[in-house]
Amino acid sequence: MRRRRREQTSSSSVSFVRARHRATRSIWGPHVAEISRRAGKMVAICRDPLAFVQLYGRRDAMTFEQEVQAVARQGHDAAVAFVHQRAAEGDADAMMMLAQWRCWGHFGSQDLAEAYRLTEAAAATGHLPAMLTRASMLLTRTGTSRDADAARAIVEAAAPRSPLAAQHLAIADSIPREAPQPEILSDDPYIARIPGLISRDACAFVMARAMPMLQPSFVIDPANGQRVPHPIRTSAGAAFPPTDEDLVLHTVNCRAATASNTDVGRGEPLHVLRYTPGQEYRPHLDALPGVENQRSHTVLIYLNDGYGGGETEFPELGITVRAQAGDALVFRNTTDAGRADARTEHAGLPVTSGEKWLATRWIRQAEFHPWKAETER
Repeated sequence: MRRRRREQTSSSSVSFVRARHRATRSIWGPHVAEISRRAGKMVAICRDPLAFVQLYGRRDAMTFEQEVQAVARQGHDAAVAFVHQRAAEGDADAMMMLAQWRCWGHFGSQDLAEAYRLTEAAAATGHLPAMLTRASMLLTRTGTSRDADAARAIVEAAAPRSPLAAQHLAIADSIPREAPQPEILSDDPYIARIPGLISRDACAFVMARAMPMLQPSFVIDPANGQRVPHPIRTSAGAAFPPTDEDLVLHTVNCRAATASNTDVGRGEPLHVLRYTPGQEYRPHLDALPGVENQRSHTVLIYLNDGYGGGETEFPELGITVRAQAGDALVFRNTTDAGRADARTEHAGLPVTSGEKWLATRWIRQAEFHPWKAETER
């Protein structure tokens, strides 16, 4: 019998430079040349200062990052003290960098409430990245309670000065509000295909957002602590942390919740996978070992079509699925008793030509937040 494997996650220490880049990723934007032909706009999102000015209308933001880099040559402590001092003086860029540190627990303890306070203060100055990050925090209840209406109002207020915010609104509104009628593939365990769950504009947006974040799939070798290729998944992947969950991504997650008849607050961060020819996801279960808040449902959203191979297969059930861009596949991972259902073992068959892009939303049995302790989720 085929040996079943489950998803595993690992973490490692992060250097000051890597932590700074992670902390500033949400501040400086998605860092990708994003073209949305269907939305009728081309928005450059990259590290180039001119592109940043076009998006956010600020000419000094990259200068602050360069200042931090310069001070960091004197040592980590000097750079951290510099950021704290500038934040205390009301510098919005410094407040945002410090807010991200508080989110991730870098150079101090994790404090999501303080992260939100700093972000809110920076946003009050009209700092566009802070406004969009605050909206993300409101959408994902990060350091504050969830308020989708307030988050959208913030994005709408930013839109006249930010092409990025305007694009978020346009693409989010292109996504159907109601999930189409599902095609039931199996009653027990529940498996259903939902055509056109999200728009093709949204598919293109999610792929563009994920592109610069993609990393080869890996696990940590317990013997030496080194990263080694993932034994069952050969694709490249990226996940969006809460402060990166913009209005479009949140709308996608809301549609996944509707399709699975669950609450949006139960979902893990949206995870995007890209498969090139020869890559696959070997048979596995999505349910996790040794957790109380189990993954009860999975929603797979197909982001493109036109590739060869790459079907989703449930070998125990004799079900094979091929879908179009925007379609979704929803299935339960657990039995009525809440235990992993071995019948839901599934695989992403090898891609034979082109690229396959897939967004995965793993949904827990109860509320979940990746930056909160298990007892707080």
